[in-house]
Amino acid sequence: MILGSGLIGDQVPPLLKSRLNKGIELKNKFSQSKLIVSGGQGNDELISESEAMGNYLIDKGINESEIIFENQSTTTYENLLFSKEKVANEHTRNPHITIVSNNFHVLRAAFLSKKLGMKASVLGSHTAYYFYPNAFIREFIACIAMFKKTHICILGLATMTFIYYLIKG
Repeated sequence: MILGSGLIGDQVPPLLKSRLNKGIELKNKFSQSKLIVSGGQGNDELISESEAMGNYLIDKGINESEIIFENQSTTTYENLLFSKEKVANEHTRNPHITIVSNNFHVLRAAFLSKKLGMKASVLGSHTAYYFYPNAFIREFIACIAMFKKTHICILGLATMTFIYYLIKG
């Protein structure tokens, strides 16, 4: 399963090409497997991410019959949920799925796949170094938001502890 990451018009940008190339590498290693391309169409995109991803894979020699298209998702959670449903529609019972994303996105994709009860592993593809600062900040905030109740409880306990020691003197 290759997660989408946005297009430039109808073109696959380098970040997404990296994911797709990792998917091709896995497909060459496990020839009986299928590739799921997951991603809907954003307001600034001319086609869905899955369609652009499929076109890229076909141009690289992957047969269209070996590609499953999921074109409704707009978030990582939806990528995984809707792709899981597509796999279920293929009459495959609880298969092991390898999720491909970029290195910085692996942790959140793993958390979400576990939340959805997927039997999955997550592989990261190469990411240009200049992209890391922005990507890690975004992922950090997303992970905090994903576990906001836990973080609120920890922050509350820390605040109460601080106030207790402040009053106690």
